[in-house]
Amino acid sequence: MYDQKVFSNQLQAAVFDYGGVMAKSPFGRVEMLAAEYKAEKEIIMQLFFGDSSSFESPWFDAECGIQPLNEVFAQRMQLIFDEHDLLFNLDFFKSWVIDAINEPDPVMEELVINLKASGIKVALLTNSVPEFWPVIEKTINTEVFDCIIDSSKVGLRKPDLKIYELVAKELGLDTTSCLMIDDLAHNVIGAESAGMKSVLFSTSEETSKNILRYFNC
Repeated sequence: MYDQKVFSNQLQAAVFDYGGVMAKSPFGRVEMLAAEYKAEKEIIMQLFFGDSSSFESPWFDAECGIQPLNEVFAQRMQLIFDEHDLLFNLDFFKSWVIDAINEPDPVMEELVINLKASGIKVALLTNSVPEFWPVIEKTINTEVFDCIIDSSKVGLRKPDLKIYELVAKELGLDTTSCLMIDDLAHNVIGAESAGMKSVLFSTSEETSKNILRYFNC
């Protein structure tokens, strides 16, 4: 069994994703969208949680802060939905974003507090839209983080290498001193390409153990 700490003297910061890490997985809410739009779950996943290098999406532009959730957004989404014979409902979608109820992950919350108490810097790095930020603030204690990078405020989104470089810079560190924790494989790969170590979220308990292997705490 592998239970030794690794690279414990190199890493000085842990960077946490929001949805699927600090808050429990949003994929159940994806099923809500799929049901409303009568779409396959995989299509909705790709449209809203995919890698932006694979195709252009107005949602990805929204996460970069350059596309409000307005009629133009709806028209652009409908063009994509047309390819799948689907109808996009803007009112339902905006409510899905703004009125979302997320559940915090208490294991991750406790881990963040303990890491910070041990002298490890902690950051929140999330792909989000401005309309969703109040939900994040209601769900977790954002004040505990030394640094918060919201994609919609910086004009970049994971897995763009520049956003990992930015969070490291804001922490006053090199990317090689940071550990990224995310629940999406392409975001983890992006972090590694930027020089970070990474942990792909599995269960709260297993992920916590995997994170602590990197730190002397």
